[in-house]
Amino acid sequence: PFIATLGMMVTARGIAKWWSKGQPISFPTEGFAAIGKGLMPVIIFLSLAVLFQLIMTYTRYGKHCYAIGSNEDAARMSGIKIANHKILVYVIAGVLAALAAVVLSSKNLTAQSGMGVMYELDAIAMAVIGGVSLSGGRGSIIGTVIGSLIFGVIISGFTFLRLDAYYQEMVKGVIIVGAVVLDQWRQRLRAMRA
Repeated sequence: PFIATLGMMVTARGIAKWWSKGQPISFPTEGFAAIGKGLMPVIIFLSLAVLFQLIMTYTRYGKHCYAIGSNEDAARMSGIKIANHKILVYVIAGVLAALAAVVLSSKNLTAQSGMGVMYELDAIAMAVIGGVSLSGGRGSIIGTVIGSLIFGVIISGFTFLRLDAYYQEMVKGVIIVGAVVLDQWRQRLRAMRA
């Protein structure tokens, strides 16, 4: 799924560049601008975080997500319809990505085919910092929120210190690699305890 996701991402970006002819599209309306300004992005973020924490903790859907992430074969044998569940996961992820694009476009009052490039790696770093396992089956929405806050504070600190963007990129890369190494170390530790 990872390679297919990357392939689809590149395809969608190519279509966006073709459709817009590489030009930015402006949205100068007040109503649209309100979505990305003030507290509205925070309200949207926190509302979705609470909603999905409840879903992942208290519903069959959430428990099935963890089961599939932990061991897909065992989940299949226990009667979970893996294909249907994965489709729903991808649909929800797509809707949330579209909502994030609307908020980002509203904040900037423009949409460009290159907006959000590399945000996917930031999202992975935030999730892993928050305790999500790259091998699946572990993590929480609250942990990811905490990971995003930590990541945001680090990046804001660099902006406050007026460090150049390439330093920020290097540090993001180190954080991502460090998070992956930490995740692998945690996996080995769990395996040794079992």
